[in-house]
Amino acid sequence: MNALKNNKPVADLQCPHCHNVFELKSHNGPFGSVITDGAYDTMMARLADDHNPHLFVMEYRRPEYMVENLWLIPKYFFTPEIIIKRKPLGQNARRAGWTGCNIAWKNIPSKGIIPVISQQEVIDSQLVCERVSATAALAATKINSRGWLMDVLYCVEQLGREQFSLQDVYGYTDYLQERHQDNHNVQPKIRQQLQILRDKGYVEFLGRGEYRLRDEKGMVEKSVL
Repeated sequence: MNALKNNKPVADLQCPHCHNVFELKSHNGPFGSVITDGAYDTMMARLADDHNPHLFVMEYRRPEYMVENLWLIPKYFFTPEIIIKRKPLGQNARRAGWTGCNIAWKNIPSKGIIPVISQQEVIDSQLVCERVSATAALAATKINSRGWLMDVLYCVEQLGREQFSLQDVYGYTDYLQERHQDNHNVQPKIRQQLQILRDKGYVEFLGRGEYRLRDEKGMVEKSVL
């Protein structure tokens, strides 16, 4: 990784081989459920930009400056629904009216939060690459539909079991309606997104409204086909 010039907007590192760009967010101790980010308008513009950087999330420990955890979040897991708009700065602030945002990173599907270092243990690089490859099918998805796809995948993961039913996912209808208030056909949308997840290799349709969540190995095999 090469460090980019200071004050380069929303970019900190670049891979000299693939030329992908990464932003780094670090914190002394554990992050909470949100990560403080920059200007809201800038973030929303980034989401629709093909050059939006991937994100590294790092937790370290002072005074040793020991890295406890490091996660990679591929850029295509970022959707408008996980961006929380903060209140504008007051009139007496130096940047009065400026509006920042937070990233609700814990609302990203767990398959998109890929550990690189976990509890000071470095994860095997091949395993990290496999997990990233398993998510590659989502890279080309348009931003408008990506939010639905990520939210339905998140709901499926929240069920906490490998096999689940369509009715189980319907249990998140109110949650999804709150996040997508312009859509009033939530359950048909759920069925549509499950079909897309099936086609992309994330879930397997078993028949009679039953599904199975694939593991990383199964998704990698599917992405290669």
